[in-house]
Amino acid sequence: MKITAFNSLQGWVLFAYARLIQRTARYQVVGQEHVAQVHVSGRPLIISAWHGMTMMLAGYVTARESIGSYVMIVPDDTRGATLMTWARRLGAEPFVISMKADSMVAARRVLELIRHMQTGMNLVINPDGPYGPSHEPKDGLSVIARKSRALIVPAAAYAGAAIRLPRWDRYAVPLPFSRIAVVMQEPFEVLGDDPEHARATIRDRLNAAERAAEELYRGR
Repeated sequence: MKITAFNSLQGWVLFAYARLIQRTARYQVVGQEHVAQVHVSGRPLIISAWHGMTMMLAGYVTARESIGSYVMIVPDDTRGATLMTWARRLGAEPFVISMKADSMVAARRVLELIRHMQTGMNLVINPDGPYGPSHEPKDGLSVIARKSRALIVPAAAYAGAAIRLPRWDRYAVPLPFSRIAVVMQEPFEVLGDDPEHARATIRDRLNAAERAAEELYRGR
């Protein structure tokens, strides 16, 4: 993947803003013990959240976790070149995968990622990304989780003081000094080989986390 100077600049801007939010936001957190529970188990951890919450969660995860042990999936396109710079600046390991559904190269890369996780790496992933549709998980998360024996922690965040971009995922850009409610729910594993059942389980768990984060923010 070719990374241009413009890609690098975009990635640096994303990183700088994520760091600004990390340093100024007031995080209201429930469920961090579930992440610790997975670490104690010795199994790989997958923190999974809907794509539109990425900026709200990025600062929190990098502050609370040993981000150097995390892989972030980036697409093999111009947008991925920007995200690769962003991931590296955060301290995570970018992992390039083709987003073409029929790509044999993508299948091989997924197998490489699974082997990587089996050596002790963890994963942060948006199962409806990078291009949607919103709140509809793709099959990749369930395949990776099942083959690597990873536990998935559904994550979500909500901020009232945020700019929500008019695009497919309603990407939320929290404002500096905002209050951000973060929820990490109980870990679960993907069992069986039924892809539709796996997608439904992931969808239900992440939607429940999303509702819990907004309820936490609103004091319910």
